Amino acid sequence: KDFSGVEAGDVVILPAFGASVDEMKLMDERGANIVDTTCPWVSKVWNAVGRHEKKNFTSVVHGKWQHEETIATASFAGTYLIVKNEDEAQYVIDYMHNGGDKAEFLEKFKNAMSEGFDPD
Repeated sequence: KDFSGVEAGDVVILPAFGASVDEMKLMDERGANIVDTTCPWVSKVWNAVGRHEKKNFTSVVHGKWQHEETIATASFAGTYLIVKNEDEAQYVIDYMHNGGDKAEFLEKFKNAMSEGFDPD
């Protein structure tokens, strides 16, 4: 995304799926007038993820790692893992219960986890 054209006083409308924490900070720093149309259900998830972050919990987010809503949700988490579907969720459960190949796990979720995520 290119926000280089946003200047003080510009009106920026946040979409229903929200924006990442960094994007919102950038708009604020540039002095933009933000109109937040984030869906209340999305905000509710963000609040839950924020509570997890404060307790040093890992948030498991259901979604596609490259999807805007998932990116925004993950930005509110400290430690997170994004699972796309039931098969990926089961993979994580199996790893948690039985252990597994850490390198394989990290490769499988390389784009879908917070920096420094350790499945062990």
